[in-house]
Amino acid sequence: MIARAAKHSCIFQIGEFMPRNLHWHPRPSPPSCPTFNTSTDWQGATMRDEFERIRHALQFIPAGGHDHRVRMAFAIKSKLGDTGFDLWNEWYESQRDTYNASEARSTWKSASADGKVTIGTLFHEAKMNGWRNDGIFHRPTAEEIAARRHKATERAALEDAEIARERADTAKKAAAIWDAGADPAENPYLLRKKVSAVTSLREVDASTVTAILGYLPKSGGVPLTGRLLIVPINQENVLSTLELIDGDKRKAALAGRRTKAGGYWAAQPLPNKDGPEPLQIFEGVATTLSAKEANGTLSVASLSSGNLLAVAKIMRARYPTRPLVIGADLVKASGEPDLHAIEAARAVGGRVAIPEFGAGREPDMTDFNDMAQFSGIQAVAHALAKASTPARSGHQNAIAPAIEKNRCWPQPQPLTVKVASEPYPIDALPNAVRAAVEEVAGFVKAPLPLVASSALAALSLAIQSHTDVKRLEKLHGPVGLFLLVIADSGERKSTCDGFFTKTISDYEERQAEAAKPLLKDHKAAIEAWDAKRGGVKEQIRALAKKGNPTAHMEAALRDLEHDKPDPPQIPRFLYADATPEALAYGLAKQWPSGGVVSAEAGIVFGSHGMGKDSVMRNLGLLNQLWDGKSLTVDRRSTESFTVRGTRLTVALQVQEPTLREFFARSGALARGTGFLARFLVAWPDSTQGTRHIDPAAPDGPATWPHLAAFHHRIAAILEQPVPIDDDGVLTPAILPLTEEAKAAWVEYHNEIESELSSGGDLYDVRDVASKSADNAARLAALFQFFEGTGGAIGLQAFEGASLIAAWHLHEARRFFGELALPAELADAARLDSWLITHCKREHTHSVSKNHVRQHGPIRDITRLDAAIRELTTLDRLRLVKEAKRLTIQINPALADKETAL
Repeated sequence: MIARAAKHSCIFQIGEFMPRNLHWHPRPSPPSCPTFNTSTDWQGATMRDEFERIRHALQFIPAGGHDHRVRMAFAIKSKLGDTGFDLWNEWYESQRDTYNASEARSTWKSASADGKVTIGTLFHEAKMNGWRNDGIFHRPTAEEIAARRHKATERAALEDAEIARERADTAKKAAAIWDAGADPAENPYLLRKKVSAVTSLREVDASTVTAILGYLPKSGGVPLTGRLLIVPINQENVLSTLELIDGDKRKAALAGRRTKAGGYWAAQPLPNKDGPEPLQIFEGVATTLSAKEANGTLSVASLSSGNLLAVAKIMRARYPTRPLVIGADLVKASGEPDLHAIEAARAVGGRVAIPEFGAGREPDMTDFNDMAQFSGIQAVAHALAKASTPARSGHQNAIAPAIEKNRCWPQPQPLTVKVASEPYPIDALPNAVRAAVEEVAGFVKAPLPLVASSALAALSLAIQSHTDVKRLEKLHGPVGLFLLVIADSGERKSTCDGFFTKTISDYEERQAEAAKPLLKDHKAAIEAWDAKRGGVKEQIRALAKKGNPTAHMEAALRDLEHDKPDPPQIPRFLYADATPEALAYGLAKQWPSGGVVSAEAGIVFGSHGMGKDSVMRNLGLLNQLWDGKSLTVDRRSTESFTVRGTRLTVALQVQEPTLREFFARSGALARGTGFLARFLVAWPDSTQGTRHIDPAAPDGPATWPHLAAFHHRIAAILEQPVPIDDDGVLTPAILPLTEEAKAAWVEYHNEIESELSSGGDLYDVRDVASKSADNAARLAALFQFFEGTGGAIGLQAFEGASLIAAWHLHEARRFFGELALPAELADAARLDSWLITHCKREHTHSVSKNHVRQHGPIRDITRLDAAIRELTTLDRLRLVKEAKRLTIQINPALADKETAL
């Protein structure tokens, strides 16, 4: 029996690693920021004792893993400097069972007071864990401290294990791509940058990358294309990941946490021993190649400005006496050297080299590669030779403004977050279903969640007409499932559907063949009825023409209408390309139980039935069919009809672009109406590129014992009499939960409900989460009925179902976090995109609010103000009042980088 604790860990321990809510409170502005004034539109109370305020907030923050502790060290040091060590160390020691004093001191020392993580980050983290900035300090009890320490330890262990798995997987994929690479001599990116290839670079076609990864890497939401430059990234002399660059300068690293931090690319093999020759560290590949060509010096790339410090420290540890030169890129708008390079040089006792363009510099000229193309390679050599040690007060009096500006702007928070996938809980399925799923998956090699969704769709189709599920005394409803798999074409959903629905489609064909005589009889009966009706109507017209009474003939016509022959009900289960209205008509007039099972959900999401004028009506119609409610469809030109007592299954696969287009077309309706909330969502990792055929068994196994057993049970269910009353309405039996299962269902429901409020783990997917307990009960009923043991739904069936429902809830969090912003964030995302584009184009960091209202994407002042507040809380912009003028200032990190966060 599956332990109930495992069920909860599937939901809530997974949730430990995800932001609870994107509606964050504004953080106070840095008190000494020189660009602020008293008229700035900021919120936040001033505390009399900032030290105690931080101490109190820390009590609400679990210590977590190494990365989390480092962020808190950065945050405290940004406010208190080195005097904050005791405070941070006290927090670390009190919340960890395995405290290491040496590691703590090393971690604190590595934190910078001038980094982009500010004290606001700490306060935000505390708020996410229940702290409120009310100025009232409450000392936690010993039990609360112990509980937080235990939670922090568990969180760190889970985080470390997941990161280790991600790193191993990323390294394996990186090696496969590197092995598939070829000579990059004519690579488009290198040609564009006018640099020569070296042996530590290769190139690969984008299609090959897709085949290996199962997806095509993107930069700023745009897929990389064509011949991609492969830049291997090493950590501790071992390949950890890759950076891929296409001919349009789009760059993307492989997914995986901690695979790039501290990693570097070397333009040539690095020596094993220390020596007197200098070593140069730059940010980008083209910059590194230009510098190496200019002076022939050993050169490496950190591949991001934020990684310069880590790479510099690694090189200093490897070469204690070797001179290090850090190449600084320039900030686009200001032309000042990037602060990260200055910090790195100071940390390792190195020198800083700054590109020089003179008065002719364009805003997009920022690095030594740009300088080589603008001024020539000799000019680069001259600038590198001028590298000097940065003074503590600023480099040549030129970087102080840059330092101050960076202090004023914390790191912008992302609008969306990436959430790692979790393994599908295959063992939670009933044994017969699990065995069939594993058998099919082993042959088809499709993603396991996709195969399982096909099996669940078959269960739902076969069983939904026979039973409803009773959750509580007056709370019962259908068991039909809505399933949505987000995957690219070619993932073999049609094949999987065919394996599991074959018995259903065969049964449907047999019933249609057997009904042919009945249909012929019905056709004859209808023709006879039409003749009688025509005769009566003709008599009425004749009597009326002569002025004679027609009452008795009108009564005959009414009687005739009541005697109209009803068409025979012939089971039809499978629909593919029907519009929602056509589907409803089929359920009302042909057979009251059916399903839309399609590997091309674009037929559904892209149909004219989901057009701008009809999407609201049809989404509502599908919602009512999921609920099992009655509805009337009124038509102007054809027969209106009423749908009562029907049951519906929907099992779709949709490609990501199609879904994006659907969101764009339907706006907030897809979520606002609760349509997508009803789906069990799966977003599996692709298996394309790994589905090699076994030469020993190219046609598959000789027998399919587990799939055969599955079909045998489905066939037995289909042969059971369907409970339909004289009006053609389904009257399924109601399947209750046992007392144990009911208690587990209530516990599952309540644990989810407690996370739906603002600040809860499930706040951002509260629409989906509110349906999870219902879906868990539906799955439990399907499992109980399929196993044929009779009786009420047992605890084992529900606990397996709750694990499946919880996994799908986690997938919905991934999906809505990356593809479909909640309705309240949609305006913020649109405004954010417009502001970034505008500021990059105009080479500015500010724009008047009035201009935004007149020319931006949001004209309604209330919605605009809400979007501004949202982006302010994420440190992506500020609203500043100067006299009577309101100006929106965008975080420079968004406008200065090629790819915004």
